[in-house]
Amino acid sequence: MYCLTNSLDVAAVGWLLLSPDRPLTQRLAAQLSLEPKQLRNLLVFWLGLHDIGNFSRSFQGLFQPLSSLGLAPPVAQYTYTQRHDRLGAVIWDAKWPDWFENGTLQWPAGWGRTERKALRIVLPVLTAPFFGHHCQPVNAGSIEVDTFFCSDEYSDDLEASRQCIADWANIVPPDWPVEHLCSEEWVYALQTLSWSIAGWATLSDWLGSNKNHFPYLQEKLPLTDYWQIALANAEKALQETGFNSISKPLPYAGMTDWFGKQSIKPTPLQQAAETIEIADMPQLFILEDVTCAGKTEAACILTQRLLAAGHGDGLYFALPTMATSNAMYSRLGYLHRRFYTAESSPSFVLAHGARDLNDDFIAAVATSQPTDLDYTASELSATSRCNQWLVDSRKKALLAEVGVGTIDQALMAILPFRHQSLRLYGLARKVLVIDEVHAYDNYMQTLLSQLLAYHARQGGSAILLTATLPHAMRSALMAAWQTGLGQPTTQPQKDDFPLLTHVSVGQPLELPLGSRTEVSRSVEVAWLNEEEQAIEAVLEAVEAGECIAWGGNTVDDAIRAFEAIAARHPDPERCLLFHSRFAMVDRQRIESQVIERLGKDSTPDIRKGQVLISTQVFQESLDCDVDVMLRDIAPIDLLIQRAGRLQRHQRGERCLPRLLVLAPPWADDPDEHWLKRTLPGTQAVYRDTSLSWLTQRVLRRLEAIRMPEEARDLIESVYGAVSDDIPDALQAARYEQKGMQRTAGSMANFNALNLEAGYIKSDQWQEEQEIGTRLVDEPTVNVVLLSLTDDNELALWGGESRHADMLSQVKLRQSQATKLTSLSGRYESQWLTLQERYKALKYTQPWLPSDDPNGDYDTQWGVRLRSKEPAP
Repeated sequence: MYCLTNSLDVAAVGWLLLSPDRPLTQRLAAQLSLEPKQLRNLLVFWLGLHDIGNFSRSFQGLFQPLSSLGLAPPVAQYTYTQRHDRLGAVIWDAKWPDWFENGTLQWPAGWGRTERKALRIVLPVLTAPFFGHHCQPVNAGSIEVDTFFCSDEYSDDLEASRQCIADWANIVPPDWPVEHLCSEEWVYALQTLSWSIAGWATLSDWLGSNKNHFPYLQEKLPLTDYWQIALANAEKALQETGFNSISKPLPYAGMTDWFGKQSIKPTPLQQAAETIEIADMPQLFILEDVTCAGKTEAACILTQRLLAAGHGDGLYFALPTMATSNAMYSRLGYLHRRFYTAESSPSFVLAHGARDLNDDFIAAVATSQPTDLDYTASELSATSRCNQWLVDSRKKALLAEVGVGTIDQALMAILPFRHQSLRLYGLARKVLVIDEVHAYDNYMQTLLSQLLAYHARQGGSAILLTATLPHAMRSALMAAWQTGLGQPTTQPQKDDFPLLTHVSVGQPLELPLGSRTEVSRSVEVAWLNEEEQAIEAVLEAVEAGECIAWGGNTVDDAIRAFEAIAARHPDPERCLLFHSRFAMVDRQRIESQVIERLGKDSTPDIRKGQVLISTQVFQESLDCDVDVMLRDIAPIDLLIQRAGRLQRHQRGERCLPRLLVLAPPWADDPDEHWLKRTLPGTQAVYRDTSLSWLTQRVLRRLEAIRMPEEARDLIESVYGAVSDDIPDALQAARYEQKGMQRTAGSMANFNALNLEAGYIKSDQWQEEQEIGTRLVDEPTVNVVLLSLTDDNELALWGGESRHADMLSQVKLRQSQATKLTSLSGRYESQWLTLQERYKALKYTQPWLPSDDPNGDYDTQWGVRLRSKEPAP
């Protein structure tokens, strides 16, 4: 009985999720040239068959000894690799021709050989999303149906499954789309959408299998009677988890409505976002403008207009790092409800690996919304229930109506990750907003292009934000979208900056924009050739009462610079070191100190003489600014980003902002060690030395970073067609990097799922193997810092604080982690006790710095290794 009721429970959830009035249902129906009601009948019928593998004798034997029922055992036992989902595919492959012949599947009369031949092509595409409702696609393979489905004088597994299907077809008839089954175009559309259909089936299975909402039934009932019970229970389940209704988007009513300030005047980019025509189809926007030009607000304007026009049920804001995701989550925290009417309760979720450390997020999960008025103090609001269900697993995070997280969470949707179809289903309902789109390497760019093509193909829309996008990358992103729409690809025609690009059908619109005077920047560039010069420049800025940041390219370089400056600073307490090799508890503390000293609300007295030595973590996340920026040379886009931290907030009269760049002495014809002699760590990080040389060349020519008027010149002089200008001695490094980039792109194409082929089993799907969203030269290891109590007991570095297990961790490269001394055997039992207490310690490496002669840890310096090797 359980296998029957559970199938109907799941089908009832799917029935409600696929209600004809839902935008996603209407979009899927339109793409398959079906009426919404016909689409629902067709897909829910198959959803009701997702567990027919449960009729196998081997599965039934899991719950009650077969001998006690007088039943013969199956030939083979139930195993993990031969689960009920795969057994469903086994019985279907063996019996579907008979079920068509005998009327079980209510096949229309009058179809002949041609139509039956078409079925052999269509049915595998149509059934795969339902039998593959657990984690990934399945197929029958070489399994014989008689091995798991038995027949004896007491029971016939095959006949029982046939009768169940026949009864189910009388409740929800399949409503065969006979006019489309022989169409290659229709089959291709079905293949493309099968991934989202699989996600819908998985979501239905998760919700419909919750026994709190669908309790076991002891009495026997006709399926028609139980179907009504299942629908009523499904209604309650969707009510409690927040899926019962779709939040209603508000039409865009202007900046004042968004921010509540009458004096707000849209920037040129924001004004274009307010007025550009929204197409009646999937569309891509690329917003290129300087830092602080209001790109995020422009993206919100476009998103609200797209939602109001029916181009999505929600949005996902993707960023390059967890730190930038946290910042965006806080930024949208009080605005996310403005996308929807006051009566709506949109779910709002942060999606990345360390979100439990974000206090804003943790507080929001259980916080009632203003419209949740019908609950007592002891009850959770509907919104809170929904948020708590969504955050139970990061696999569900993209189902939230408003999501903020890393780009990785979206890219997992096109890689063979478990439940990736659930992610695609979530994205199908979203306007996908991707910030800092220039920040990804070739591997991630290739995956991003694949994701954009699929998002266009399944009817979504996307908005990409950037300040430093090379022409070639803009061309690739446009081409990916056009490919997804089945359109011929076109090249960008305009080199203006700022620029809004709008891609739908036909020739893309490239709209040049103006720029406000207050966000235009002109930063003079001065050159330093030795580290001692850099130290003197920092001390001169301190003496002048300025605040300064020195951005190094490696952690070891940053530590060395900090040691030298702190020893000579008149007030060493005004020196801070900030890099990635701190335990999270100390990193959070340092972030707070940086914001206090250099953030938007910092005062002149606090800022005076402050020195921040950091790696790229400063430019990635914190809304801070300084008077002087010193930077080890790096590719031009990174220098532009760093220059954006110069006096970005209005603070009255100040000295002119200055960018000091530590680089080798200029050479028209450098040798291959040109960079390494001055900055060996930088060459280890940015191996294509031609990028540093080209950056130095263009900045020497222009003598400043002037944005926006020279933005294209700066970027294209480094990333454009400049191969013939590169000195011979640097060509080898460039060729090597170009080869590595091609390899990375090829690997991304190899790893990405072939979404056009449909939701099918392939060699890419291997148990317990998940391919990364980022390609790294070397794996990283999560190292847990430990300390000893006065009683010589092992303790976490984070003490007894909430999330101490995560706050005590630091991420190191594998080669660095192997240099750490292993934990002594005398602490093994204590370490096992900590692992049992804290689940986040399961796959980590313990480290007790006080017992390690090879390295140490300090709250001011972070992890220090006894090695001369530069470390990024």
